[in-house]
Amino acid sequence: MEIDGFWTIVDQARDDAGVTTGPFDNTAVAEALIARLAMLSHDEILDFDDLLGDVTARLDTWNVAVACQLITGYISDDFYSSFRAGLVGLGRRTVEQIFADPDCLAGHPVVIDIAEGRRERMSLESEELLFAASSAYAQISGGDEDAFWDAADARHEAGRSGEVLRRDWEPSADDAERVVERLPRLSALLPPGRWESEPKPAKAAPQPDPHERCPLCGNALTAHSVGSSSRRDDGTILTREFRRCMDCSRMVERTKHVDSWDAWRETDPAEHDHLVRVQILLAL
Repeated sequence: MEIDGFWTIVDQARDDAGVTTGPFDNTAVAEALIARLAMLSHDEILDFDDLLGDVTARLDTWNVAVACQLITGYISDDFYSSFRAGLVGLGRRTVEQIFADPDCLAGHPVVIDIAEGRRERMSLESEELLFAASSAYAQISGGDEDAFWDAADARHEAGRSGEVLRRDWEPSADDAERVVERLPRLSALLPPGRWESEPKPAKAAPQPDPHERCPLCGNALTAHSVGSSSRRDDGTILTREFRRCMDCSRMVERTKHVDSWDAWRETDPAEHDHLVRVQILLAL
């Protein structure tokens, strides 16, 4: 699949969702996209996901990160990934305009509606679109939710894709002074600090997983988990899954070996630097 084919599928999904002639709804776009992708072959779905990664990588810039903060009042690694995927839901023409100048978002009807209170400020974030390929892949794989990740890992190990892209920018203490200069229209429409008085997005209460038990106290683990994958020196992928216990609040982990998981064990607290982000994501 080439980039033109990628955008054809996205724009067809937008048509299917009715957002080209009616109100924008990223959830509807994601659902329509999953339905479109489920009509493709396994390899074509993987191709689509690779291209989605290429597009969102191009959107990973200082200006887009600040646009995310101005529009939503919030940013984290996971949320920023979902925000960039949500921008893809706006269609090819808009994304190409954002590539050229992220400040163009100030003129987009969705952003104007957010600024004027007619639309919820998280309207552009779309975790569903970010994982549309994995959802479609599971549908055509008999509901196997691991099938996509196993196939993606195999493809990346074979060298077809999967190179880790590093940002060419890092935020600094002086960023606030650059916002008005770099994003004049967007910062005028949604000034920095606009959302400070607004409550942060509510976090859903953690739910227990009835099938997974804490190895330390025997009580249920959270259904929510955080994954961590890294490449060993020999080229193989090490995949770890982390969860918290609903009762003792200890963090536990397990490791994937080929196509099966080993037993849950307590996570070594000495791995502090590696696990700070995992601890935050699993905070109860």
